[in-house]
Amino acid sequence: MGQMVETRAKVLLAFLTIFVLGFAAGALALNIYFSRIEGRRQSAWTGRFDRERYVKQMTEAVGIRPEQMGSLNTILDETREEFVELRKRLNPRFDDIRQRARNAIRAILDAEQQARFDRFLKRWDEERWLQEQAASGPKAQERKP
Repeated sequence: MGQMVETRAKVLLAFLTIFVLGFAAGALALNIYFSRIEGRRQSAWTGRFDRERYVKQMTEAVGIRPEQMGSLNTILDETREEFVELRKRLNPRFDDIRQRARNAIRAILDAEQQARFDRFLKRWDEERWLQEQAASGPKAQERKP
């Protein structure tokens, strides 16, 4: 009887080990899969409107003629200006939310972590500023041909 209990315990232990290893392998595979998908998404969409690419693809897909290009550029310039104005109005609200989140994060950090967090935020904000400048790039008239 004791040997039967010992055999059942070994079988159960083997079963649990295989289950845990399978779970770990699946989690690892899923993590690798999502990291690759996210990498592709980030490279495909930077948050910046790629005007040249948009105009090129639209010209090919729709058949924009040269005489329509001036009107298209005017429409895109006006739309760009509307987005710039919208960003100006909304940025203070975003900044308020961002600052509250940063203060909450600072509250859970020790002094050494806070100093590193401040350095991290400085780099992060500089990158974000550069991206925003690129996103509000020049108008069609200001672009080089």
